[in-house]
Amino acid sequence: MKTIRCAVYTRKSNEEGLDLAFNSLDAQLEAGLDYIKSQKHEGWEAVKSRYSDGGFSGGTMKRPGLKQLLDDIDKSRIDVVVVYKVDRLSRSLGDFAKMMEVFDEKQVSFVSVTQQFNTSTSMGRLTMNMLLSFAQFEREVSGERIRDKIAATKKKGYWVGGTPPLGYRLQKENENKGIYILPEEAELVRKMFEMYVELGSPLAVANSLSEQGYTTKRWISKNGRVHGGKCITTKYVHGVLTNALYIGKITHTRSGKTDVYDGLHQPIIDQECWENAQQIMKKQKKSELHRWTHPHLLKGKIRTSDGFMLSPSSTHRPLTKKNETKQKRLVRYYISQKALKHGFKNCPIKTINAEHFDELIRGVVLGHLQNDGLLNQSPKIRDRWIRRVIDGVTVSPDEVIVTLLTSELEKLRSHRIKAPSTEQLPYPICLHKPRTEEHAERITLSLDIQIKRLEGRRMLVSADGTDLIIPSKPEPQQHIVDAIGLAYRWHDELIKSGLKIVEYSKKHGIARSRMIKLLPLTQLSPSVLKQALAGTLSSTITLDDLLRASKQLDWTKQAQELGL
Repeated sequence: MKTIRCAVYTRKSNEEGLDLAFNSLDAQLEAGLDYIKSQKHEGWEAVKSRYSDGGFSGGTMKRPGLKQLLDDIDKSRIDVVVVYKVDRLSRSLGDFAKMMEVFDEKQVSFVSVTQQFNTSTSMGRLTMNMLLSFAQFEREVSGERIRDKIAATKKKGYWVGGTPPLGYRLQKENENKGIYILPEEAELVRKMFEMYVELGSPLAVANSLSEQGYTTKRWISKNGRVHGGKCITTKYVHGVLTNALYIGKITHTRSGKTDVYDGLHQPIIDQECWENAQQIMKKQKKSELHRWTHPHLLKGKIRTSDGFMLSPSSTHRPLTKKNETKQKRLVRYYISQKALKHGFKNCPIKTINAEHFDELIRGVVLGHLQNDGLLNQSPKIRDRWIRRVIDGVTVSPDEVIVTLLTSELEKLRSHRIKAPSTEQLPYPICLHKPRTEEHAERITLSLDIQIKRLEGRRMLVSADGTDLIIPSKPEPQQHIVDAIGLAYRWHDELIKSGLKIVEYSKKHGIARSRMIKLLPLTQLSPSVLKQALAGTLSSTITLDDLLRASKQLDWTKQAQELGL
């Protein structure tokens, strides 16, 4: 039988009678030990340590005996706490609730000898839950009182909320309670509004002010710590431009509703300047509504199956291998933090091409939504909604899992998206239907994949090795286009010059073997050539596949060879 370690806790509020041979603490201890003996058949056994507080109020947690008890519970030395009455442990409902949470976390039962209160039984747990409910009610009522007080204070026009924003300071000792204008900071606030009305861009305002040496509000706290004084950002400018405090108002937001009251402080900005700025901002918000402009769709939302973040990054690579024109192309990708921290050999994911992976996720999500209104929207608006409904994306070497938020899906379904035109804009299509699992708050879409290396490229393909996605904007593989171009140029020049391959290769310094290898590409069917140059060929088809198919002079057999 398992031994259940039991501790008896005793407490007396005052010190009167503690010097007696047998006092109240002794009586409580004896009653607790007798109860433990009565449960000997259940394996109960009293621990040697004594937890007792004489002369301490039950309304405080600052009791040495109680601290020792909680410390031993934290170290898993106790299974059951026994008291004479519930109020011996605490007279504060809030403190009692906190202790019960600790007991529950450490799987410790609580027993009151005289009140038949035992959390090791179902009735005892019910009683405890009722007490905790009342404690929760007490906390909520206390919070309501604080919020009501803040609302009442703001309604009278007072500033509530610690350090005032840029342009204001708190009252000094000889001044009435409130906030007062700081002339040098107020000048910066006015400058922000004037520049915004003139330039119409928070970014332009932030850059211009930073170049002029302006910084955010700087202050020193009571403990001597310096705050603020940093470079002005777009977010900071936006915060100033939308703060009604600058026109003498006090705002209070509660339960999603914002009330505006007349403040007791002096305004810095006049009403006309404020309204001009708000009109410009309103127009900008309307034009940028629901747009996602970051080049990486899944920024902050994609992880590996072992929990490492995949961070957005990019690099410039040569347009071709020889790169005679020195032109470069931008390649965006996601890189695993595990690969960066623990080495690329230790991470199966390493990097993922962002353009291709973003298209895959777009296709998976849009395929699940089947929302015609969203499909007719511009790519930026689509991406905004896709990011809203995605909770996260998990990538492993053999699976991609997309988790969608049910609440955001409902918002999307109820939101009336007006299509700019009846013509449906191109969108990516996932060629494989993912497995769907619906839960209370989330929906998961799982797609089997494999990471395959083809001609130096790490690609995501389906479990059977076929394409996962038809992209919205097909892009040809540059090395295939270059190879076809060379083949046709050499073919035309050979015919015009009448030279043999060996003579032409010597004259132009080209490897004969390379010419012999690529020239058969001129025998590809018009249909295959069109797809290769337009980028609509399967991404799994390599240059070697095209060369092998080109040896088939029958165009039908070429298509069969390529699986078209």
